[in-house]
Amino acid sequence: MLKKKYGRWVGICCMLLIFLSVHAQYTVKDTQNAPLLAKDDTNNRIQVYLVYGTGNVEISYTSSSTNHQWYRYNTKALEEEPVSSVQNGTTSTIRQVEDGYGYFVQEEGVLSRYIWIIDYSRYAFDLTSLEVDDRGDPCQAVYLTGTGDMPALFYVTPVGATVELEREFTVSYTTMVQREGDKYFVETPVSVTVADPFNTALDAPLSDTSFELTGDLFAEHFGVGKSIRTEVYQAVALAVDTAMVIYSFEGTNVLQEEDSYSAPVEVSLKAYANSPVASLFIWTIYEQQDPDSPLINYTGEEVDYTFNRAGTFLVNLSVTDRTSQCNIEIDPIVIKVRESHLDVPNIFTPGTSPGVNDEFKVVYKSLVSFKGWIFNRWGVEMFHWTDPSQGWDGKKGGKYVSPGVYYYVIEAKGSDDYKYKKTGHINIIRPKNAKDESY
Repeated sequence: MLKKKYGRWVGICCMLLIFLSVHAQYTVKDTQNAPLLAKDDTNNRIQVYLVYGTGNVEISYTSSSTNHQWYRYNTKALEEEPVSSVQNGTTSTIRQVEDGYGYFVQEEGVLSRYIWIIDYSRYAFDLTSLEVDDRGDPCQAVYLTGTGDMPALFYVTPVGATVELEREFTVSYTTMVQREGDKYFVETPVSVTVADPFNTALDAPLSDTSFELTGDLFAEHFGVGKSIRTEVYQAVALAVDTAMVIYSFEGTNVLQEEDSYSAPVEVSLKAYANSPVASLFIWTIYEQQDPDSPLINYTGEEVDYTFNRAGTFLVNLSVTDRTSQCNIEIDPIVIKVRESHLDVPNIFTPGTSPGVNDEFKVVYKSLVSFKGWIFNRWGVEMFHWTDPSQGWDGKKGGKYVSPGVYYYVIEAKGSDDYKYKKTGHINIIRPKNAKDESY
C-alpha cells in the first residue's frame, strides 16, 4: 500500500513539474529590430535568438512564482554567473544583454530552459565577388566561390557543446526543363536553398546563365539582405531524349510476331536536347552481330532509315556539347525485323459471308517487293496487285466472277533476300442462290 501511494506522489510531482515548465516562459524583445528565433533546440532545452544590436534588447521570464534568479554563461566559462533583474509581479526582466551568452532562470520545481543571444550585426554576410568554381565535373554539377566575409555563428548548449548555427541562402539561376507533351526543352528559372553556398553541389545548368546568391535568411529578417551575381556562365551539361516513329507496311493479313516488324520498316528518329548547348548529334545504325560495320553514320537531330532486310539492329545516339567537354549516349534502341514468309490460300467465298473469307489475301511477313496476278482458265487477267496487304474481292468490272477455278502467279522478295515465285489455283465458291450478278 505504501509503494502505491509513493508511486502516485511521484507521478503527481512529475506532472506538476511539467505543468510549471510549460507555463514558465521567456520573451525576447527589442524596441528597434524584432528578434528572430533562429533555433529551437528542444533536446538541449535551448532557444537561439538573433538580434541586431543589443542596446535595446531585454529578456523577460514569466511564471506562477515570484522567486526568480537569473544566470548567464558563455563559451569561455560555463560557470553560472548571477545576473540582476527587475521583478514585476511574476515576471522578471533583464536589460543588460550581451552577444555570445546564454541566459536562464533557476526556479524551484521548474526544469530550466535557456536563451542564447547572437548579435547578428557582428557576423553579417558581406561578399565582394562571386564566381563559378571549376572544381568537380561540370557535366554533372557546379560550385560557387567568392571573396568577402561570412563569419560562422555558434551557440553553446548548457552542457558545454559548441554548435554551429547554419545560415540559409538562396541561389537562383536558369536551366532548361523538358516540357510535358512535346518533349522540347525550355528555359526555366530555378531557386535552391543552401546552408553553405561554397560547398554545395548545384545541378549543372542546361543553358547559359548567371548565378545570383541572396541572403542570408537572417539578414533578410533584419532588412540588410544582400545579393551578388556571377558573370554569365557558359553551360556544358547535356540532357537528351529521343522519340521514334515506326512505319511498318503491315496489313491485317501479316503474320504477327511480338516485338518485331515486317520489312520494309521505315524508322523516323528525332533527338530532343538542350540546344544550342547540345550541338553535335551522331546517329549510328548497325546490325547487332556486326557492330564494327555500321549501316549508317548520320549527323543531325533527325534521321530516317528504312530496313529492307531481316535482322536485329541497334540505333545509337551520341551527343556532344559545343565545347566538346561533355558527351552523353542514350541506351541503344533495338529494332527487330522478321524473316520473310509468304503463304497463299486456295479457296475463298466472295459475296456470301461479309468479313469471313470473302477476300483473297496472301499471308506474309517481311516482304520488300510484291506483284501478283489472277487469271481465269482462258488466261484473261482478272486482278493485279502490288501491295500484299491488299486482296481480291472476287469481282471483275464491278461484278462477281463466276464460281470455279482461277489461277494466280505471285512474285515477291523477302527482307532476307529470299525470292518467291508462286503459282497455283484458287477455288471460288458461291451458292447457286447468290443474288449478285456474275461477270
